[in-house]
Amino acid sequence: MAEDTLNGLHPAKLREILDSMKQPEVFQAVTGPWKSRVVWQSGFRAKAYMRKHAVEMDEPGDLDATDTAASAHEQLLSAIGSCLTVGFVLNATQRGVKVHDLEIAMEGYFDNILKWAGHAPEANPGYRGITAKLFVKADADEKTLRELWKLAIDGSPVTQTVMRGTPVKTEFEAV
Repeated sequence: MAEDTLNGLHPAKLREILDSMKQPEVFQAVTGPWKSRVVWQSGFRAKAYMRKHAVEMDEPGDLDATDTAASAHEQLLSAIGSCLTVGFVLNATQRGVKVHDLEIAMEGYFDNILKWAGHAPEANPGYRGITAKLFVKADADEKTLRELWKLAIDGSPVTQTVMRGTPVKTEFEAV
């Protein structure tokens, strides 16, 4: 007999995994380090390597790029949306809520891209704000769905990293 699943997950196994994180050695293993290595390809193209995965990045053709992949800033939006999706499904599954359809629309505007272009030395080239809008159809009332959405936001490592303005330590080595 197949193990019971909900939302493509196995609730009993999921509970076991989440409970195991209380053990110091498991907690340490999932805490990090998480790593990515990014290698320049040509022009504005780069390729990121994470565990056994690779993701390509590029810029739009309007920037004299080849537009062969999403840009890093588009992937940042997607990373937030993906992490929120995982968090929503995790919390829904833990509460026994069947999710039928879920989409998160991500949107952001740069504060002042002229900094990146070299024309505004004191400006902020980053997003001035990001919006994540959830569209969900699930077997729960609106109050429960709002609670699950809040749990996803509050528990999202990627979203909280961006929201809290995590310091980035940079280093340099000429080779």
